[in-house]
Amino acid sequence: CFALYREAVAYIVDRAKARDKLYCVAINPLKVACAREDPSFAGVLRGAGVHICDGVGVALAVRLLYGRSIQRITGVQLFFDLVAAAESEGLGIFLLGATSQSNDLACRNLLERHPRLRIVGRQDGYFKDAEAVVDAINAAQPDILFVAMGSPKQEHWMAEHRGRLAVPFMMGVGGTFDVISGRAKWAPSFFRKTGTEFLYRICLQPRRLKIVPALCR
Repeated sequence: CFALYREAVAYIVDRAKARDKLYCVAINPLKVACAREDPSFAGVLRGAGVHICDGVGVALAVRLLYGRSIQRITGVQLFFDLVAAAESEGLGIFLLGATSQSNDLACRNLLERHPRLRIVGRQDGYFKDAEAVVDAINAAQPDILFVAMGSPKQEHWMAEHRGRLAVPFMMGVGGTFDVISGRAKWAPSFFRKTGTEFLYRICLQPRRLKIVPALCR
């Protein structure tokens, strides 16, 4: 893990510049539960080059089980910081996933906030020909690929296609495009600081409690 949050951002930018291929996964209690149920998913998580602690439950478990304190790095915040770094460093990004409307609005809003950002390509998540999408991504030559397909689908997709993808860094970002597009709300500051964003999401969508077991299948 990284001693300081800024080390994670700097490390990822350096790897992208060096064209070192790796992908990042954000570890939270749901992913841990899914990995326990699905050995293939556990392998996908282990295969990632960067793991970030995205859930307060994971941080507490590490402290209780191993006596270590690790810093939480939320996936949404890391996304925003990597986008800012990509703008300043001239790195190209590709946005893959979400609906066509959310994807388009996310791109527009990102460019309003970061006028010099290089968005070299985008593709919604409702495609049938994965090989054609891989070819399109490679043709765009991004330095960073953000995959917003929801977990565990996005992690499986990155692991399955990383051999053919000529992208140095990939990261699964879940519903982040919906947040950027304005179609979903980012948890208020209190929930983000306390690591209880999941409670906020459950309050907004109680049905999440019913679908959690199905996500792991």
